Amino acid sequence: MHDPVKRDGDRLSAGPHQTAHAPESPRITFWPKKILGPAPGLKEFNVVLWGLFLTCFAGPLLIQLWARLNVGPVGDFVYFYGDGRIADEFQPQRLYDYSLQLKVFDEIDPARGNHYGPSPYPPFVALFFGLLARFPYRAAYILWFLISLALYVLGVASVIREAFPNDRIRSSLALCLALAFPPFLVNTLVSGQISSIAVCAIGVGLANERSRPFRSGLALSLLTYKPTLLLLILPMLILRRRGRSLLGFASGALTLALVATALDGVRIWPTYIGFLNFFRQISQMSGMLKRWEFVDLTSFASLTLRGESAQTHFVLTSLLIGLALWLAVLFSKTATANKAVSYLAWATTLTWTLLFNLYVPMYDSILVAIALILTIGALRGAGWHTATRWTALLGAAILVTSWKSQAIAETHKIQWLTVLFLAFGLSQIIFLHRMILRGDRDQDFPELPATSDSVSVHGT
Repeated sequence: MHDPVKRDGDRLSAGPHQTAHAPESPRITFWPKKILGPAPGLKEFNVVLWGLFLTCFAGPLLIQLWARLNVGPVGDFVYFYGDGRIADEFQPQRLYDYSLQLKVFDEIDPARGNHYGPSPYPPFVALFFGLLARFPYRAAYILWFLISLALYVLGVASVIREAFPNDRIRSSLALCLALAFPPFLVNTLVSGQISSIAVCAIGVGLANERSRPFRSGLALSLLTYKPTLLLLILPMLILRRRGRSLLGFASGALTLALVATALDGVRIWPTYIGFLNFFRQISQMSGMLKRWEFVDLTSFASLTLRGESAQTHFVLTSLLIGLALWLAVLFSKTATANKAVSYLAWATTLTWTLLFNLYVPMYDSILVAIALILTIGALRGAGWHTATRWTALLGAAILVTSWKSQAIAETHKIQWLTVLFLAFGLSQIIFLHRMILRGDRDQDFPELPATSDSVSVHGT
């Protein structure tokens, strides 16, 4: 009798009487063949996408950026460079003197009819940028540009390595699409924002969660630069009983606090807390927040449901509370889950962190890139091909929509990126619920062949 063909996820192994033909390049499964002809292989598609990214996006953007740098400062980096100057040149308590912030920001780049908002980042952020502020603005910006790019690539690559083990083609494709995501390329990298720190912290933290949980927590402690990003991450770790990760997080956060205290003094913390309250009051003022620039559900409701009845808002709030409770129950059931379930829990946490938060600027939405990679990797690892295609389609829609979502939101009062995030988040909850019910707790992702190609097997 012939030995049976052994199937393990996407990998097939042939018995002694079966012949494995040469690998073929994997092909796109949802290609409109009647319109565009035969589907290209992923290798060809990968080359085309990288070519488009370098020639149509990255190249022209860098040329335009260099031209603007020769004229004056660029984007939000003024805030961080200004904070660094204050930390380096003034008394520590003056870091949260709003009048001084305005004076320094305007010296770097005059607001030209507008005004700068408060900069509410913790003192250790200003201490780091105090090192960069010792350089001229353009040199500091270029240096941070390179650091930010490296942090983002490190975080995304860490997640890709977990989601697509030994799959070089899909890994390259995922990295290309992550780099082409406008909230990163334009709103973070070019603008000089610091959300790449969050991507790096989460990517490295997730990659080490199973093997080095304490190190995972240390990486996640970097998220204290913006505590709102921890809204669901910390509860998720508690519900999943990740004690060592929580210990590592507490150790890292305490270290950052002690460094800031040693350099700025104990009084910096009451000053900082008072400034956060001031920032909250300023943010609530009419017209302070441009809601079309945000992707969270609170901003979506303020922008789209303005004038709706209190009953409508009450119903929506009740539904969100119900979803939060459902998430809590699901997370508590994934403490001993396999990689697919564990990574899907992480991905769901990141997506709903963006939706549940009080305000999420466009640059913070880059966390959805990690969530998409993890979700697709988990679904492929579980063998759910239809769900994988649906998620890939949602990811493509998010990528395309993000190029014009702010302009559309400002004009038509609806942020379509939030709608897509909501569809993605609800899909994740359903997938996670089904995976938990299936109960495959002992099977991890199958290791794909190094070529990442499919193998045709025929019996004799």
